Amino acid sequence: MQWWCAATSTDWSWTWRPYPGVWLMIGLVAALYWRGIRRAGAVPVSRPLLFGAGLLVLWLALDWPVGALGAGYLLSVHTAQYVALTLIAMPLLLAGTPPALFPIRGSGRAAAALQRLANPAVGLVGYSVVMAVTHVPRVTDLLMSTQLGSFGIDLAWLGGALALWWPVLAPEEYVRISPPLRIGYLFVASIPPTIPAAFMVFADYPLYALYELAPRVGLAAGTDQQAAGLIMKAGADPLLWLAMAIVFFRWQRAEDDGERRDQSLSPQEQLT
Repeated sequence: MQWWCAATSTDWSWTWRPYPGVWLMIGLVAALYWRGIRRAGAVPVSRPLLFGAGLLVLWLALDWPVGALGAGYLLSVHTAQYVALTLIAMPLLLAGTPPALFPIRGSGRAAAALQRLANPAVGLVGYSVVMAVTHVPRVTDLLMSTQLGSFGIDLAWLGGALALWWPVLAPEEYVRISPPLRIGYLFVASIPPTIPAAFMVFADYPLYALYELAPRVGLAAGTDQQAAGLIMKAGADPLLWLAMAIVFFRWQRAEDDGERRDQSLSPQEQLT
């Protein structure tokens, strides 16, 4: 029995296969979250709902059949996993975590590391490096052939996603950039994936030996690679645009609320 999804070089079968490592990870995260919110006290119901949605996306992306197909059969599914973990699961998990569960700023090494990560330059570089390295063909071919390597890539993707989203979704005590700069930051973040996407779409031959030589599951290797490139760019960009729109409308609503509060004050109160 495999504990984590990895390439096996065996013909694909729609027969269900268990991956207890995935279940253990999801269960551990859920248990830690439940313990945390019980200690945090009353939290808006939207927080657990968002976190639960993120955990569901995480589970679906890692477990059978998506995890198994992406690990050793279809590059397009592998790329869809990357998009799901990086641009859907992680922002939902962060948005669903109450601020009280994060280390208090200035309270220790973990808080100091999160403070540095709130720097948009650090976040963008961290995300881009993880994205680039994990999509180098030699790295993918080497790591996806073992359970430990496949597990490592999934964790790296989650780490890169944390780097990407922390400057945007961290509690206010960590966030350094204003809403307009958050919008610009997310726009810039949409540029680096263009490079691997272009290689996948326009390459004259398959780039990844693992997926070129894998037993076919409905798609030829070249078509599968082109689909992966399109998912990397055309599938990811709308999610970042949606995030930019949410930041903009929340910013606009906060500005309107502030103006209404100012208008309700007397001239003396406004001066004070």
